[in-house]
Amino acid sequence: MKTPFSGRDEFGFLGIVDGIKSLEKGRVIKADLEDLPGVHHVEILEQGARIRFDPDIVNERQFEEAVRIAGFQASGFQMAA
Repeated sequence: MKTPFSGRDEFGFLGIVDGIKSLEKGRVIKADLEDLPGVHHVEILEQGARIRFDPDIVNERQFEEAVRIAGFQASGFQMAA
């Protein structure tokens, strides 16, 4: 379920081990991340996902867990500068 844009949104990058080399893998990761409350947008890139999120609602551990449950491994999270 989507939460409304709060104006406090942040951007970050979640790396994926071995990158995202197929459309299907990208769709699965995007859908699972976007299902998390507080995630407002996910952009799939070759090495991972750029995420717009509300840090008061969701955090990097939840991103990593969603990816793990989907059958993939996160290689780290970095806040956008």
